[in-house]
Amino acid sequence: MPVRIEGTGGRLRGDGAFRTTCRNPARCSPAPGGAEPRIAGARYPPRVTAEWLLQRVRGLADVAIRRRAMAGVLAHADPAVAAAAAADLVERAARGGDDAELAAGLACLVHAVGDLDYPARQALYVAARARGADAVARLLLDASPATAEPATIEKQLRPERPLRQKGRPLTLGERKALARSGRRDLLALLLRDPHPDVVRILLDNPRLTERDAVMLAAMRPAVPESLAAVADHRRWSARHMVRRALVLNPHTPVHVALRLATTLGATDWREIAADNHLPAPLRTHVAELLRSTGRAGRAGPP
Repeated sequence: MPVRIEGTGGRLRGDGAFRTTCRNPARCSPAPGGAEPRIAGARYPPRVTAEWLLQRVRGLADVAIRRRAMAGVLAHADPAVAAAAAADLVERAARGGDDAELAAGLACLVHAVGDLDYPARQALYVAARARGADAVARLLLDASPATAEPATIEKQLRPERPLRQKGRPLTLGERKALARSGRRDLLALLLRDPHPDVVRILLDNPRLTERDAVMLAAMRPAVPESLAAVADHRRWSARHMVRRALVLNPHTPVHVALRLATTLGATDWREIAADNHLPAPLRTHVAELLRSTGRAGRAGPP
């Protein structure tokens, strides 16, 4: 089932290909002489780079404040300028290796795009597609095909569930209360609970370790909403192994996996691109990121 952004005709097809049909040709026509496509009425500086975005969040130490600031810049700037800067940031971060500022800026970007309202996201999508920045356009998708069977999700969301195999069924309220516990034995048992309400409380528990968070991210079968909660968590989404586990989990919503995958590196991208159990759009995305680094090899779906 394709993912469509209303008003643009842009869609992500099941085979991972992107198509777009602009409903206003005057705003999406190519520039004369075969130059870079431009959107009519947009202001184009001579060269917009990642620095344009980075300098607007530089000096903001708090992750949540940086994310809000980045979202504000993306929402209120000229879409063509914001799309150009985002495209340069994605490309430079892909080639940048261990550049900490680029990596932090990219992580901030992929979370900030999820905070944009629909009109801002649509405007950026059109601008990104107009300049051929498909990697940025994909980050702006905010819906996914189903990654879990409805019957499986219904079973996992049942209100009562035993903590131990032969124990009595516990209500959702009881399990949420236990998720706040400081007892490691209880937390280890609750890591198997797929309910998103329990998962959210576990993620905030100060006794939770990175290994625990990776287990939550790798859970299969899983409720996609629970995996999205891990991906959006301020503390755990900053951990590379957590992001990697989420991207490699086929139950993670595709649009979430696309954003997280962008923050990984060439080694992980090669593994993702070669994994036939993962959605084709995700594998296509990382294969294109690999090509941008010149280290693609034979990665990617056939």
